[in-house]
Amino acid sequence: MEQMETVLSRLSEIEDAAVSLEAQAAEQKKEIAAEYEAKTKAFEKELDAQTQEKLKNLNAKLKTEAENQLLKMRIETERELNAIEQEYSQNHQKLAEGIFRKLIGE
Repeated sequence: MEQMETVLSRLSEIEDAAVSLEAQAAEQKKEIAAEYEAKTKAFEKELDAQTQEKLKNLNAKLKTEAENQLLKMRIETERELNAIEQEYSQNHQKLAEGIFRKLIGE
């Protein structure tokens, strides 16, 4: 009978140890999950910051390129207007005479 009690006592100790190990494993699992979640959030935050920085740089580059294109267009337009004005100032009498002759049918 004493042997039976010893066996039962030993089985009870083993069961208690198994329950304790299960509890520890569950706690470790929670800790690992929390750590994984924190690392994931930190990674996402870092990735978002990098993405925002790249977008900021890209937008600045595109804005600069657009401003440069606009400046080139302004310069070209001014050059063409100056050429037209110069042509007109040098030849306005001839142009007026040509228009007048077309109007009167010559």
